[in-house]
Amino acid sequence: PGHVAALGWTAFDPADTSLTAGMRLMRAHTIDTALEASQLYIAPSQNLTLADANSIAMKTIGAMPRRDASHASKGRMPARGAEARNRWQGSFPASANPEFIRPQGGAVGNTNNKLLERPFPLHVSYVWGDSQRILRWQRLMQGRKAHTRDSFVDAQLDTVSYTARSLLPLVAADLWYTGEAAAEGTTERRRQIALNLLAGWNGEMNEHLPEPLIYASWMRFLQARLVQDELGPLTAEFTHASPLFLERVFRNVDGAAVWCDVKQSAAEETCSDIARLSLDDALVWLDEVYGTSVEALRWGDAHQATHDHPVLGDVPLLRYFVNIRQSTSGG
Repeated sequence: PGHVAALGWTAFDPADTSLTAGMRLMRAHTIDTALEASQLYIAPSQNLTLADANSIAMKTIGAMPRRDASHASKGRMPARGAEARNRWQGSFPASANPEFIRPQGGAVGNTNNKLLERPFPLHVSYVWGDSQRILRWQRLMQGRKAHTRDSFVDAQLDTVSYTARSLLPLVAADLWYTGEAAAEGTTERRRQIALNLLAGWNGEMNEHLPEPLIYASWMRFLQARLVQDELGPLTAEFTHASPLFLERVFRNVDGAAVWCDVKQSAAEETCSDIARLSLDDALVWLDEVYGTSVEALRWGDAHQATHDHPVLGDVPLLRYFVNIRQSTSGG
């Protein structure tokens, strides 16, 4: 009571010169002139990748709020604006933004990954995106001595999941090729078929293959089993598997394997137990939803691009004719 919420955003700056920066960037002929023009850019922040006849560069452009080192939440949550330490103190100069100019490695790239490690308040952000695709990108870039237009096309269209290739050997380490032959139609038989398919899979998220669908379903149910005894109803808020969380658990980083034990049960479950049970969960769900053999599953049946008609898309019956569902590869 007695307080109101206030939102600050760099794009609200009345002296926004982002359009001027954009126009100058379009006229720039060298990396240096482009970087100079980018200093006028305010919002929204983004990573600018540059190339001229001689060199390359990447720089985060946009105003970065300057916060006090003693800020109550370090910008991660709303804080009491009545306290001076919690208010913005202008913006950092453009030179403080991360930049990689003419790097020795000869390549710059970004997949929404964390760019650098700096302490608050120069940390840039506490929330970063992907941390696996950049590793796949590095593999593609370093896999040949010279690149061509076609090699970059191949990289853009690449659908190999680095995450799948790194997680599966961890999660299924004690499950591959184990157990006796099982009778047709049993849970054990379906599990063996699924594991045999995944064991020979290279991580290609191809729309026509069953492996990506088995893998994606398994990771989703695996995370649910790991967290539901601790989070209860909140488990429903975490429908997308977090690769780094799963990797920490199965590598037991800082004792993270404790998530595998179900707190409410008397027995002490291992990570292998949870991996096996969650694979069974996934296979039961796949059977209920798709009603086909494990080998006949298709990733594209679940992984689709949706194109809904803006006017008729919600009209009963008509929507089946005007909305497009397109099976796609990728993760």
